[in-house]
Amino acid sequence: MKREEAVAILKELSSAHLIQPSLVLIQQKEPDKYQLKVKGDFSCQDIEIFLKGRGFSCEENNNHLVISEP
Repeated sequence: MKREEAVAILKELSSAHLIQPSLVLIQQKEPDKYQLKVKGDFSCQDIEIFLKGRGFSCEENNNHLVISEP
């Protein structure tokens, strides 16, 4: 995903009260490709429903939520 998409998803998740982040990382994986890593309170199941149809996937890894393009 692009950096702007990562920021937009974070804002939408926060506005919908689906996440309460204590730490946010927008991590570059390739040139112009990023993933969003969040530590805090969240439900991965609720976020999967939120992301459905948007072309992104999420997984929980070491108490972090990781959102990226599949």
